[in-house]
Amino acid sequence: MNKNHEVLESFWKSAWERSPTPTQWEGQLSVDEGSLIQIQIGDRFMAHGIRRFGWKVAATNKAVQQQLGVSEPGFGSIYENKVLWSGAALVAGQLIQPHIECELAFQLNKNISSARTVEDMSNSVDFVYPAFEYIEKRVTVLDMGVAFADNAEHTGIVLGQPVMHSIGKDYRQVVCTLFKDAARVDSAAGEVVLGDPLNSILWLKQRLEKYQRQLTEGMVVMTGSFLRQLPVSSGNNIRAEFSGIGAVDIKIID
Repeated sequence: MNKNHEVLESFWKSAWERSPTPTQWEGQLSVDEGSLIQIQIGDRFMAHGIRRFGWKVAATNKAVQQQLGVSEPGFGSIYENKVLWSGAALVAGQLIQPHIECELAFQLNKNISSARTVEDMSNSVDFVYPAFEYIEKRVTVLDMGVAFADNAEHTGIVLGQPVMHSIGKDYRQVVCTLFKDAARVDSAAGEVVLGDPLNSILWLKQRLEKYQRQLTEGMVVMTGSFLRQLPVSSGNNIRAEFSGIGAVDIKIID
């Protein structure tokens, strides 16, 4: 068994069985190697009947980059069996150090196949959702190759009610205000997300093409957190309000 196959098999076993992330590869995987492993694991999930619902873009915000100690974005796969809707309960006891990120998610249309600019991205989305991503701190050592192989901390998403996208909508000016147990945590505008959340979709499209993968009609893209990752625990009620878009809520339970 060669190294590449051995690495893939160990991360696949961890993902499928939800067992601890394999630590024997720490410091041995490049970002490209980790990203390719993640994509291959997604292919295996699809072969087992679990569809890739879309993609998440990670570390698009300077505050999150500083929090994680990274200097560029990454990506992860979203699976259909890990999609919750606003008002749902998230079982914290099944997660490893759960955190919440508040984001805008976009549903793509057929124009994404030919899109090449940020302006094209505005023509390539049909709906926008107020959303949370819930992530886990499964990788104890900051190691981007391993982190990307482990799906860039991603576990699942929570979607609010979709809003019809309008051409020319300026998502840079959308303000997200985050609340924890009714207390305001912080707020920020969409411009902190790579200058414009639509930039995240363009970045992702270009990065996936490097691995011979494409964004396709119907996929949902999480574009990155407006604010720093928020640790959560049982009993917390989390709400994010996005000006002109809507709100999303999640309750954390045992």
